[in-house]
Amino acid sequence: MYDILTARAAAKVIGCGAQEVRHKLRVGVWTFGRAISPKESKLKQWQYEINKKDLARFLQISLEELNERLEGDE
Repeated sequence: MYDILTARAAAKVIGCGAQEVRHKLRVGVWTFGRAISPKESKLKQWQYEINKKDLARFLQISLEELNERLEGDE
């Protein structure tokens, strides 16, 4: 499994919607990942990178718990 998560995967772990993750990363409320603007990435859309370890630390859970939440409902 990769160490970088999408906004959708992070939302599954947190228990919220992907749009909320995107918004809060973009405005700087959540600091476990980064929002990359279209100007920065030279793409037409915002990009989001969430590091698994940073997310686990933010939620105060282990990486094992994070992985279990990711694998749930599959």
